[in-house]
Amino acid sequence: KLQMKEKEVDNLFQRNSHLVREVRYLTDVVQHLNQKLAELEADKQELREKIRSLLNRRASPAPPAKPVIKPAVDIGQLHQMSRLTRELNVSNKHLRSVVHQALADIKNHLGQFEGPLGKLAQVEQEATSEVENVYNKLLELQGNIRVFCCCRKSSASSCLEKTDDQEVVVVQKGSRKKFQFDKVYSPSSTQEDVFAGTLPVITSCVDGYNVCILAYGQTGSGKTYTMMGSKENPGVGMGTGYRCRSDINGSNQTEKQRTFWCFFFLEMSYTLDSTALDIRVLGKSVSVPGLTRVEVRTEADILTVMEMGEKNRKIASIKMNIQSSRSHLVVALEVEGSDEVSGLTSCGMLTLCDLAGSERISKTEAEGQRLVEAAAINKSLTALGQVFSALKCNAIHVPFRNSKLTHLLQLCLSGDSKVN
Repeated sequence: KLQMKEKEVDNLFQRNSHLVREVRYLTDVVQHLNQKLAELEADKQELREKIRSLLNRRASPAPPAKPVIKPAVDIGQLHQMSRLTRELNVSNKHLRSVVHQALADIKNHLGQFEGPLGKLAQVEQEATSEVENVYNKLLELQGNIRVFCCCRKSSASSCLEKTDDQEVVVVQKGSRKKFQFDKVYSPSSTQEDVFAGTLPVITSCVDGYNVCILAYGQTGSGKTYTMMGSKENPGVGMGTGYRCRSDINGSNQTEKQRTFWCFFFLEMSYTLDSTALDIRVLGKSVSVPGLTRVEVRTEADILTVMEMGEKNRKIASIKMNIQSSRSHLVVALEVEGSDEVSGLTSCGMLTLCDLAGSERISKTEAEGQRLVEAAAINKSLTALGQVFSALKCNAIHVPFRNSKLTHLLQLCLSGDSKVN
C-alpha cells in the first residue's frame, strides 16, 4: 500500500512538473507579446505625432508675400499614414485579445494545479504519518526501554570482556558472569559511535514522542564524558540537540526549541541559577513552577546553555573520583514542529539525564556531608531501579513518587516514550 502511494506521489510530481513547464512557456509568450505591444504602441504614438504635425503644417496660412500657395504635404502620403494608423489599431486590439487569452489560460492552468496539489499534500501527509507509525512500531518491537553498555578503555586490572555486540563477561575471583545488553560498545568505540546508537529515538522526538536518555553507572565510569563530552569531542547531549535541529531543517517543518536544566542535590531540585524548585503533578502532566525555559535557535545557544549548567553543578572530591558529580543532572529539550504543507503540529521532549555515580559508602570513605550526599544519591538510584522493574513487569502501580528524580521523569519514562 505504501509503494502504491509512493508511485501515486511520483505521478503527481511528474504532472506537476509538466504543468510548471507549460506555465513558464505561456509566461514567456505573454512577456513577448507585451513587449511587442509596447513597441507597436510607441510606433502608433510616433505616427500620430507625425500626422498631427502634417495636419498642422497643412492648416497653417501661407505667407502673404507669396501669391501661390502650395500644399504642405502630399495627399497620398497622408492617406498612407491614415491606413497605417488603422492597421496599428487593429494590431493593438488583436494583441490585447491574445494577451487576455494567454492570461486566462494561465489562470486556468493554475486552477488545475489546486486539485493535484491538494491531493498530493494529502497523499504526502498520509504517507508521512504511515511511515512514522511504522517506524514507531519498529522501535516498540525492539523495546521502548533499551540498555546499552559502554566499556571504558581496558587497563591491567580490567575485569570486563566484550564477547560480541550484545554480551559482556565479568571476570571476578575466578568466576565468569555473562550479561546481555541491547548494544555493547567496546573500549575503542568513539563518541560518534555511541551517539549513532541514539539516532532512532531522536527521530521519534522530532515525530512528537517523549524520549529519555540516561547515563547510569559507578562513579568514575565516564557517564558525564559520554553525555556532555568536550568542545573538541562533544557527547550525546550536544549531538542530540544538533541532530534535532538538522532533522527539522531537512523536512517541511518549522520548529521552535526550548531547553531547561534541573539538578537534584540531596533530593532537592534546582534550576540553572541554583533556585530551589518544587515538582507537582497536574493530572497526567508534571508541573515545575518557577522553572526557567530558554529558547535555543542555534548550535551556539545550545553550547551556551550547556556551559551554564555545568558551572552550577554540585561537584565534590571523593576518594573514588576526584571530580565526582554530587548531583543528578537533567536536561530537557522541548521540540515543537509545525508542518508547512499539512498544517499539523507535533510536540516532543528529549530528556537527557546524567545520573550521579552509584557507589558503596565503604569504598568512598565518605564522612559527614559527603556521607549524607551519598545516601541521597543511592536512595534516588534505588527508586529509579524500582520504577524500571515495575515498567518491565507492566505493573499496575509504578512508584514514580518515591524520588524527586523519578517524579520529574514520569512523563518520559511511561506510555509510548522511548528510553535508552
